[in-house]
Amino acid sequence: MNLHPQMARLTDGGPVLIFDRSWLIQSTASFMIRFRGQAMESMQRGTPDGEGYKTFARGYHEHTGTLLIYSRDEGMHTSGWWKNPDYERCRHLSLSFYEIDALGRQEQVRPKDPKLTERWVQAFFGSDRKWLWCEPPVTEHGKAFDVWHYRLFCDKLWLPIKPRGEVYTREFTEAGWKSYSDVQEARQQAENQ
Repeated sequence: MNLHPQMARLTDGGPVLIFDRSWLIQSTASFMIRFRGQAMESMQRGTPDGEGYKTFARGYHEHTGTLLIYSRDEGMHTSGWWKNPDYERCRHLSLSFYEIDALGRQEQVRPKDPKLTERWVQAFFGSDRKWLWCEPPVTEHGKAFDVWHYRLFCDKLWLPIKPRGEVYTREFTEAGWKSYSDVQEARQQAENQ
């Protein structure tokens, strides 16, 4: 097995790790979970200490035609995105699938593959998959590529938790918390004075 996946660029210009046909599903998942190289991409958003909200690695598994994005997302509550503080951080897997031609080249998008999805989810989350939050495609881009999302919410030490309630409830939210739109409205009012 090639112990180091190849680095390439996708058609969108973004970096991707290419896991050739010698990589098994479990070894690919293990590599992506442990990936400690420089973040392939970082989005800077509203976390209080200025750290990146999300860093992630993208991988393409040639044998199954699977495009994977695995990230550790943080700041979803403190940035004002979700009201429930249990949803502050998660391990996040995004999956989409592609047809592969006889030469092993990616051809076109194919719909979600339930059996292959279950194998990837098992490889990334193991027995913790019972607590996953699964999201279908929402954005136009996500719908075009049939990208599904699997989130395992975690505590401050990145250990899995079973969240209380749902993301939009304020039942467990600390007093004085403001949503992103609340903060933007206050800023707009301050600028207009």
